[in-house]
Amino acid sequence: MIVCPLCHARLTDSPRGLRCPACDIVYSLTAGVPQMVDESWLDEATSHEKAAQDKHFAGLPDKAVFKPAYHSCYRRSRIYQRLEHLIAQLQCDTADRPSVHVACCGTGYEVEVFLQAGWHVSASDLSVQALHGLSKRSATRGYQVPYLQADVLHLPFPADSFDVAVVVEGLHHTPDPVRGFAELVRIARHHVAVIEPYTTGPLNLLAWLGLAHRAEYSQRQPHRLTASSVSQMLSVAGVASGSTRLYLDLPPGLLADIVGDRPIPAALMGVSNRAAEWLLRIVGVGNKIALVAAVD
Repeated sequence: MIVCPLCHARLTDSPRGLRCPACDIVYSLTAGVPQMVDESWLDEATSHEKAAQDKHFAGLPDKAVFKPAYHSCYRRSRIYQRLEHLIAQLQCDTADRPSVHVACCGTGYEVEVFLQAGWHVSASDLSVQALHGLSKRSATRGYQVPYLQADVLHLPFPADSFDVAVVVEGLHHTPDPVRGFAELVRIARHHVAVIEPYTTGPLNLLAWLGLAHRAEYSQRQPHRLTASSVSQMLSVAGVASGSTRLYLDLPPGLLADIVGDRPIPAALMGVSNRAAEWLLRIVGVGNKIALVAAVD
């Protein structure tokens, strides 16, 4: 069921789309896809991010729509390893296949991984252009998933709609990642999980060396998670505890993307990267973090 993203009231049909009787807002349907974002209630930061994302995804070359297929073998394996680790922690004791909602889905590579793992998947993104990419990707790959336009800070679903709610590298695009995490908790029955850029503040040598994200395509500094913001997420969302795992992601460039397609150098790079990652975890340093939390 889709509800009003602002007040969570049931929607009614209208000639122009789906109407919220409480807020008197009509959400349009474009080619059958619900557009659950109203520009009038977007704050300036979110509106700017939406415009930047639409521009970014509209200009993507075909190969980028199928991310991470265009990356080197090394980088692809790293991306999939992170998701496989995440999914392994999210198995639910349900009679049927568990359901997952992937917010901030982009063109949907996470959607594919969950589908291949046997989950019921739905998706949403703030950018309509990103969803066009998801539509093209799914049509080419031969699968279908329900998707809609939505802001992760105002998801249009009732509480406890899905077994699991997930965001992979999307909350840092928002002006308030803590609030976005709380929304994921609201719509999930069992677990929430995020993978995001991470920093440990002045001790993070990775950021100082330029190995952590600095600016996004919107030209805005990302909201990298910190130990403090992770604690705040769990507290605000009312989650007792969560498990975290730090990762070391090499930046895009010659080493990771060209050498990464050569079997022996890629293997050596993978071993050294994992060794460095293991050592850095001991002191709590990494430029990506996976956070998984159980919902009471």
